[in-house]
Parts: sequence; structure tokens; C-alpha cells
Amino acid sequence: MVGAVVAAGVLALVLWLGTAAWIIREPRRTGYGLAIIGCLIVTWIFAALLASWVSPESDVSDLAVFGPVLLIFFAMAAAGAYLLINTVTVVRREGIRIATLVPAVFGGLLLASLCAAVGTVIAVTSIESYVFITVVVPLVVVPIAMVVVELLGYTAYAVLYDRISRPGSPDAVVVLGAGLRGEEVTPLLGSRIDRGIEVLDAATGPGGRPLFVLSGGKGDDEVISEAEAMARYAIDAGVDERRIVREDASTNTEENLINSKALLAERGRGTSLTVVTSNFHVLRTASLTRRLGIEATVVGAPTAAYYVPAGFLREFTACLVHYRRTNLAVWAGMTCLVWALLVMVWYLSNLQTEVVDAFAGR
Repeated sequence: MVGAVVAAGVLALVLWLGTAAWIIREPRRTGYGLAIIGCLIVTWIFAALLASWVSPESDVSDLAVFGPVLLIFFAMAAAGAYLLINTVTVVRREGIRIATLVPAVFGGLLLASLCAAVGTVIAVTSIESYVFITVVVPLVVVPIAMVVVELLGYTAYAVLYDRISRPGSPDAVVVLGAGLRGEEVTPLLGSRIDRGIEVLDAATGPGGRPLFVLSGGKGDDEVISEAEAMARYAIDAGVDERRIVREDASTNTEENLINSKALLAERGRGTSLTVVTSNFHVLRTASLTRRLGIEATVVGAPTAAYYVPAGFLREFTACLVHYRRTNLAVWAGMTCLVWALLVMVWYLSNLQTEVVDAFAGR
């Protein structure tokens, strides 16, 4: 028992130190969320083993084993219910469209995952559980569990990245565009520009005078480019027009970054950037700057609280789609593992039956 406790403790320590080292070296990877989940699971195992060793007959060991499970269960139920309620608020204020229904989808997914977990436990304890485990577990329970775990990890690391991300002293501050309302910026976009101006002012001094890149093209339903509307807003707010660079050709976040980097390179600038976007968009934007090879720190602007879940879950969905091949490969691997375990259990049970029959025949 002592050996197991020590081994679990050492493993937890190594995993936490390794994850911290990876984050310090390159903090812009969304996969760190899964590493944090792994660290928490190993730490939970260590705590459960330690409690069972120190006081095996007390309620402390039961609390260490079942407490986190119950906490996660109720937290997921509360989150699922909140997302369903939040959908009503978002739809009422923003109208019905796919983006505003995303919270309801994930709220239903969280509640469905709890039902699937309960159903799995009941099926495993029943006599006729093979059909459920063979079909429902790999085709329903596993993919739902994967999405929920990835969502928990993504959320955990998004919160952490927002805390550790610091603007520094960049060559340029890049503000990413969003939709317009006629020729005026929306409150969402205005918040980004205001945050960008704060970062710009903080980086301006004897040691540097960064450029202010306003990035956004003209959509089919827009009168002027987002960059032009953003520039007007920034000038009205007191930004020197000579420091403003209008990037007015992009239509998505990737083009925002690539085109802004190219414009800065033409001016001999852009070795380091601070990118400003909405708080729910920070982690995916940071991950994208890493994949594009752009040296950048991404900071978030405040967003109306009611809209954060919809925006954040939309970004998480985009990450799921981006890593769809990896997710499908993991799903296939786990499905094969479940089926292999079932075959092994079936073989061992038949072998045991043959042995029992052999002894009964003597």
C-alpha cells in the first residue's frame, strides 16, 4: 500500500512539473487542458490512496474516493441546466441562429453524458449488459465522454491562459475585427478596440512606440470595411492616425493574422505582436498564432456576460473540427479497446464455464 501511495504521489508531481514546464516554454497549445485533466486525475488517485492508507476505516477515505466524482456530477448537471437557460437569454437578445443555439446543444450534451454514465453503470450490473456495452458504449458513451473531457480541459486552460497572458512590449498591437452595425462598430468590437488602446498606451514609452493594426475586411452585408470603421472609432478615442495601420482584406481570424503580419513586415515591423480579441476567442487565436509561426501574445477584451458561453462554445467547436482527424482516431482506438476487452471477458467466461463443467463431470 505504501508503495502505491508513493508511486502515485511521485507520478502526480512529475506530471504537474512537466505540464508547467511545457506551458512556460510554449503556452499557446490548447492540448494543455487535457494534460491538466490528466494531472488532476492522478492527483485524485494519490489522494484516495493516501486517505485509504492513513485512515482506512474512516469516512475520510470514502470522501476522497467519491467526493470528487459527486462534485463533478453535480457541477455538470448545474452547467447543463445553466446553458439551457442561457440559450433563452441569448436567443431573446441576439435572435435565433446556429451560433445562439450552441449553448443549448452543449447543455443537452452535458445532461446526456450524465444519463449515459448512469445507464452504463446500471447495464454493467445487469445480466443482459453485453448488447449495451458492445453497441451503446463505443458508439454513444465514448464520443460523448470525449467531447465532455475535452470541453472541461479546454475551459480549464482557457481560464489559465487568460491569467498568464501578458502583453509585454510588442512591435505592434493587432485588434481583430468583428461585425459592424451599418458604419458603426458593435459593442463587441468596440470593447476589443478599447482594450487594444489600453495595451497600446501601456506599451508606448521611451522604449517603444508600437503600431496599431486594425484588421477586418468588408463583408457582403457591410457598407465599409471593418478596418475603416475601427480606425474611425480609434481616432475619435484619441489614437494618433499616423500609428494606425488598416488591414482591410481579411475575412476570418487566420487571414487577420497573416495579412497583418505581412503589412507590418512591409514596414520593417512585426517581430512580436500583441493580438487583441474577445475574451472567449483568446485561446483559439493564440493556438492559431503558434500554428502560423507568429510570435504573439493574445489578450482578451471583456464581453457581455450573457454572450460569453455562446461565443466560447463556438470557439471550442471550431477546435473540435480542426482536430477532427485526431478525435476520430482516438474514438476508433477506444472503440477497438472496448470490443477487445469484451472479447477477452467473453473468452475467459467461456473458459471458466468449461472448467466448471469438467469438474462437475467427474
